[in-house]
Amino acid sequence: MPTLVAGVTATNPAVITSDRGGRQDVTSTTADRKRFEMIFDLTRSATRGETHTNDSQMVRVPARLLACRMTLPFGSAEGLYYIQVQRAGQSEALKTAQGTAAINNGDVRLDVELDLSSMAAGRYLLSYRHAGESWHLVPILITAQTN
Repeated sequence: MPTLVAGVTATNPAVITSDRGGRQDVTSTTADRKRFEMIFDLTRSATRGETHTNDSQMVRVPARLLACRMTLPFGSAEGLYYIQVQRAGQSEALKTAQGTAAINNGDVRLDVELDLSSMAAGRYLLSYRHAGESWHLVPILITAQTN
């Protein structure tokens, strides 16, 4: 059963297009390679701009391979979306992915697979945007994997 957090649900899986996590700070185990399902309900937490990092909206995610099921805010368009993870306060994308959102039972849904298994624990921003539009930021806290 997926872990309910805050998010978006999608019908087409995304493809990881970059994995520039740098030095491996978190020990990778077999458990890290098993997909961990997360549900992000972004209908209430979508934020535009690059400086908003409200801690009350911070989502905790484990440092492992994530199968993110996202429900995008009302009025979001179908089509190609870009996803990136970056350190809070920095512009360099450490992880990127893309996927195609589709309407499912009235919700705009997006599935993205994102490998955070090599990411150090700490505060990050998960950003998403429809092709040609501005970024929406979701503060996340990546936690160390515990077995």
